[in-house]
Formats: sequence, structure tokens, C-alpha cells
Amino acid sequence: MSVMQTLRQRLGPVTTRPSWRELLRSGIGAGLGLALAGMLVGLVDTFFPRTLFLFAPLGATAVLVFAVPSSPLAQPWNCVVGNTVSALYTLLLLWAFPSLSQTGLAALAVAGAIALMLLLRALHPPGGAVALLTVLAAAQMVPLGWHLLIPMAVMSGVLAAVGVLYHRACGRPYLHQPPPAAVRRQASGLALSEQDLQQLLQRFDQSYNLTPDDLGELLAAAEEQAIKRRLAAVSCGEVMSARLLTVSPQTPLEEVADLFHRHLVKSLPVVDEQQQLIGRVLRADLFDWLWQGHRASQQQSLWQRLRKPGHKSGPVARSLMREPELCVQESTPMGDLLHELASHTVQFIAVLRGNTLVGVITRSDVIRTLLSLNR
Repeated sequence: MSVMQTLRQRLGPVTTRPSWRELLRSGIGAGLGLALAGMLVGLVDTFFPRTLFLFAPLGATAVLVFAVPSSPLAQPWNCVVGNTVSALYTLLLLWAFPSLSQTGLAALAVAGAIALMLLLRALHPPGGAVALLTVLAAAQMVPLGWHLLIPMAVMSGVLAAVGVLYHRACGRPYLHQPPPAAVRRQASGLALSEQDLQQLLQRFDQSYNLTPDDLGELLAAAEEQAIKRRLAAVSCGEVMSARLLTVSPQTPLEEVADLFHRHLVKSLPVVDEQQQLIGRVLRADLFDWLWQGHRASQQQSLWQRLRKPGHKSGPVARSLMREPELCVQESTPMGDLLHELASHTVQFIAVLRGNTLVGVITRSDVIRTLLSLNR
């Protein structure tokens, strides 16, 4: 490898090339946010001159809010508190040390602003620019006094508010919501606690680039992708259980109950004379029907009521049948079904050869397949 290639790898771009959609979404969002902020300044200036104004670090805030909204540094708390506390600290510094050189004030302002933002868990890179701007433009900033904090907080809040509405309209998450994300991690089976994820972020110095929720979702997605790749070469026909337990639409519910009683299954496929799948009967539906339809017969057990003579001429499987839940062909790769299999609402996946039912796949079949691949 040549020296130029080595330098390009080490010093070149590390981020992936964005899509055109991402480019347009980020650029339009930032322009819209700053345009609305400018309109607000003009509107307020009509009634209260020089109350609000735009300042250069807002451009950097717009980059974070609209280009990297998932970053903890771009959250509303960081935008508003980071910019405001940096301005407040720098004002106090300028009043406390009026004779200090501009270079010294600039260094102390930026360093102190960073420390305060870290302390308040409001790290926001434009906050450092706010501190530097206040020092460099002290002649204009200092006479404003405490009033300087109003435009810093209001304009930062306006950009954050526009970001919330804009990203919601685009269908992109912006505000971090830890509880729902924690629920998603639990549902995905990720065996890591909030503390484990936080320790991983600290270990790799990523605490201010990702939240524990973001890391949890990434790990869960990586785990799912790895399983999907393993199962990509395995077809549904190789995984399915070919020993079918089925009923016909005219099967008496007594016989359906017998099957549920003798086999540990939660649902039964319903097929016609050509073995084509037309529906399914759930154990829960059968028991609900028994309870609701025979609640008056308190002296007999449910099983006795099912077994009584003449019941075979009663209701049949068709009366409780539901639509087929999910059907695939034998050649379908198992990796395509991970999302459905992860759902607790899927009782089984029907495997067809053309239109004929030839097998079913349950979560037990998938677990058995994964165990065999790990050997």
C-alpha cells in the first residue's frame, strides 16, 4: 500500500456518503429553522427593538439539530442550556477580569464553558463558540448585560422546537425517549442492562456521541442481522415440521378439543380436501367459546360438556376458524422471517408447496435450527 493510500485511509473521511434524501432533509431543515428564527427576530423587533438577534453559533446549532438529530449533543436541553450557560459564564468572566488580555479571556471562556456544560450534562459544541463570540465582540455584547441571555436562550429554543416538528413531519426520531427504547431492547432479547450499555459507551469514549438507548438499538439490530445472515442459506422447507396436525372445516369441535387436549399446541391449521390451507383454530378461541356458550351449565365440567352424546352434530371448526396468519413457500429463506418469528403474536408459519400445505414452522423449530448452526 502506497504512502498516499495510507494517508487517505487515516486522514480521509470516516463517515459514509449520505443519500440525496438525507442531504436534502438536513439542508432544507436547517434553512427552514434559521428562516423562522429570523422571521421571529423581525416580528419582535417591530414591537421591542433589539430584543432578539441572530448570532453565528446558531449555524452550528442548526447543523447538529438537523443533520445529526440522534446525537445527545443535539437535544433541546443541550441546545438551550449549552448556549445560554456559556453566555452567562462569559459575561461573569468579562466583568470579573476586565483588564485581562483578549487571548487570556478567550481561553478561560471556552474552557470554563465546556466544564460548565459537562457539569450540567448539556454539552453543546456551539456553546464554545458562544463563549468565544462573547469575548471577541465584548464591545457589543457586554453593554447588553443580562439581556444577552434572552436571545441566546430564545433563538436556541426556536431552532430546537422547529427541529422537533420538522423531524416528526419527516418521520425521523429526534427527542430521546429512554423508556420506550428500553422496552424495545427487552422485547428484542438483548441481555444488557442500562448500566452495561453506559459502561460500554464510557469504555470506548462514546458517551457524547450515543446514548445507551441508541447503543442498545444498534446492538439489537446487529444481533438480528447476524442471525439473518446465518439463516439466509437455510430454506423454510429445511426447518419446517412435516408431521402435520390439521383439521377440516367440518371437524366437530369435540374432535378439535381432543387434539388440543392430547397435543401441546396453541393453534391448528384448517385445510380443505386438497390439503390447501384455508384458516386456523386457536386453543384460546375454543376455550372462550366453551366458557361463554356453556356458562349456564355449572354442574358439569367443561370436558364433560364436550364429551356428552350428540355433541358431534353441533358446531364445527369453521365456526371458530380465523384467516391464515402467515404463509411462505418451501424455498423462502429463513432469514426473511426473523421479524415475524420475533413477534409473540405469530403462532406458526405455514409452509406451502404451491397451494398445498406441507409443513409448519414454530419458534421451537427456529431455535433448534440456530442451535444446529452453532455447533
